[in-house]
Parts: sequence; C-alpha cells; structure tokens
Amino acid sequence: MTEGFSRSVALPSLDTKNYLILFLLWPFLACITAILNFGQKEARSIVYAFLVYYGLTFVVGNEGIDASRIAMTLKMNAMLPFSDIFRIIGGVYATDTTVDIVEPLISFVVSRITEDHRLLFGTFAALFGYFYVRSLNLLFEEAKNNFGWNSLIFIIFLASVLPVTSINGFRMWTAAWIFFYGAYHVILFKDARFLILTFSACLVHFSFLTANLVLLIYFFAGNRNLIYIPLVLLSFIVPNLIEPLIQSSFGAFGSAALQARVQMYTDTAYVQLRQESVMQDAWFLRIGSDMVLYYLLLAIVVVRYRMKNSVQNQPSENLFSFLLLFLAFVNFGMPIPSFGGRFMILFFMFATLYVFRFFVGNDSPRIDILTLVGLFPMLLFTAITFRQGSETMNAWLFAPGFGIPWLVPELTVFEVLFQ
Repeated sequence: MTEGFSRSVALPSLDTKNYLILFLLWPFLACITAILNFGQKEARSIVYAFLVYYGLTFVVGNEGIDASRIAMTLKMNAMLPFSDIFRIIGGVYATDTTVDIVEPLISFVVSRITEDHRLLFGTFAALFGYFYVRSLNLLFEEAKNNFGWNSLIFIIFLASVLPVTSINGFRMWTAAWIFFYGAYHVILFKDARFLILTFSACLVHFSFLTANLVLLIYFFAGNRNLIYIPLVLLSFIVPNLIEPLIQSSFGAFGSAALQARVQMYTDTAYVQLRQESVMQDAWFLRIGSDMVLYYLLLAIVVVRYRMKNSVQNQPSENLFSFLLLFLAFVNFGMPIPSFGGRFMILFFMFATLYVFRFFVGNDSPRIDILTLVGLFPMLLFTAITFRQGSETMNAWLFAPGFGIPWLVPELTVFEVLFQ
C-alpha cells in the first residue's frame, strides 16, 4: 500500500489491463489488490469501480430503512411526466418540504430509464465514492513517504467511519464527504476556492448550511483559541442554545420548504420520538459513538501536548482551532438528535484527520500507546457500522465473477452472518 510497507512486503502491482481482467474475474479480489496499491491511479480507479459495483448490487430488504423509501420514490417518479423535473429543480423555493435537490433530481432522471433501485443506488455510489476516494487520497498523499502502523490505523478508521454502506442514507453522508473534501483545503490551506464545493453540499442535504456557517466563521475569524476553548466548555454545560437560533435563522432567511423541514426536525414530539428510538438501541450501539468521542477528545489533548515543543505545523494549528469551534457547534446541536448526532460523525472525521497528521510527522515502527488505547473504541465503532451496513450488503458481491449478484437471488451479509 505504501513505500514504507512495501520494503518488507512484496505487493502486487498491476497495469490497467490486468486490473480490468482481475476485476471481471473477481471484483472483490481486484479491490483488495487495488487498496494495497492505493498510490497507483489505476488502483484508485478500481477501488472506485468496486464502490459503484456495490451500489449496483444494493439490496433493499428492510422496509424500515431510508433505502426502502428511496426505492419507492423511484417507482413513483417513473409515473410522473418529464415536466415535473422543473418542480424538483425549483424545490428550494417551493412550499412543500423538498429542499434537497440532488437526490430527487437523480431519482427522477434514473426513473426515465428504469424502476430498478439498483441503478439508482449505483448512481448514488458513484457520487459518494468519488469524494470518498478523493478524500482518502488526500491523506495518502500526505503520508505516502512516511507511512507507519499508527498513521495506517487512523486512515483505515477514517475510511470506516462513513463507508459506502452509508448510501442507505445518501443525502446526509454524501454531503458529509463533499464537505470534508472541500473543508480540508479551506481549513488547512486557507484555499477559499473550495468554499464553492463545501456550499454545494447544501444541495445534497440542507443542514450543511449550518456547517458552512461554522466554516465561514472560522475562515474569517481565524485561530481564536482563547474564544473557542471557553465556547467548547460552555457547549458541554449548556448544550441547548443553538435550537432557537436555528429556528429563528431559517425562519427569517429560509424558503417555506426550508422552514418546514427545520420545523419538522426541531418539533418537540419528533425530538422525543428520536430520543426514545436511540434509547431502544442495543447498549453497544449507544456506547460505540460515546467511546469514540471520548477517545478522540483524549487523543486531541495528548497530540496537542506532544506538539507543544515541536516545530509549528500551521495546517495542523488551523485544524485544531476549527475542531474546537466545530465541537462547540456539535454540542450545541445535540439536543436535536437528527442534527447534533449526525454532525458528531463529521467531527469524528476531522478529529481523526488531526491525529493522523500528527503521526504522519511523528510515526515509528511500533504502535503508539495512544493508538493502542483507541483500538477498542475504533474497532467497536467499525463493527457497529459493518453490522448496520450488512442489511443492504449483497453477499454475492464477494463471490468470484463480475455480475453474479444480478443472476442469483438476493442474499444479504446480514442473513449470512447474523441470522
């Protein structure tokens, strides 16, 4: 996978033709081979192709998941006239609750071709996978000449926080990777051009208007840690300050559709229903996110202390300041389960990036004690993510032979492993 590891392990290196042949013979094996050679452009293309292949074999079995609603909407769209596309494009200005343009637009276009949800989720995976692979490549490029076990573990964890199985909730999690990729350049290198990209995430999920507001505040205010640290402390003590601000802000400046969506998410009955749903989850589902949060907070503090006497790394300084401001934002939003809890995942991504960047510059052949402490929380979180994604993951995806999942009855990984 890296130059450092390849000194001790002989990794297979293939050209485009051989990758394609291997992909046709056994897509999963081609993906694993490509991951081990992620530095190659051809390898990254194969990883991307496998993500799209995952979407094209997507299983919608459980009627209670978002994917079921999306598949049903596709069938409904197939019965609509083409002229309805203008209603979708103008959704932000409409009086209904259609404010996220990208998903309904893709669904409508796909519905002109087929009612089969697999093509729709393949398209979702193509958009999701593009920013997923590009984001991970940013980290790979930082570490390719100094990859050690610690930096490897953290890049694997980042890839596991929001894997391709997240297209079940396409809008929020695709927007998260779009925002992450753009914000990486804005925060670390003050490249304002990527603000266009971060704001485009709002077209995928409207809630990223708030995340972009936080990013803009940071971009213009800079590294004001003397302000951000007290704000973080306050957010742990009085976490419910942001809810009235959200309602008043969107009420004053948002469209009717936007106001309706915000009202739905902040409605007392809805919030209570979401909180009860969380309480009904298994204990390990509830504790997984908490353990990762507390571990990453500890890791940030330890890394900050270790960096105190080292040469100043301005991009990491920028990222640390943004983490403080963003953590305050997340904490203030936690009383709204569909808001704070979701953006906590995005905080995990940026916090993991911060720790990763530290180990890139200070890695060693041994696994650091800080990494060892985090192995259980990270493994538990990854296992929970895999368990949740297994309900839509086609087990035939891992079988030899391209296209096998389309020729045999659907079988999920959940049915194979957990039933």
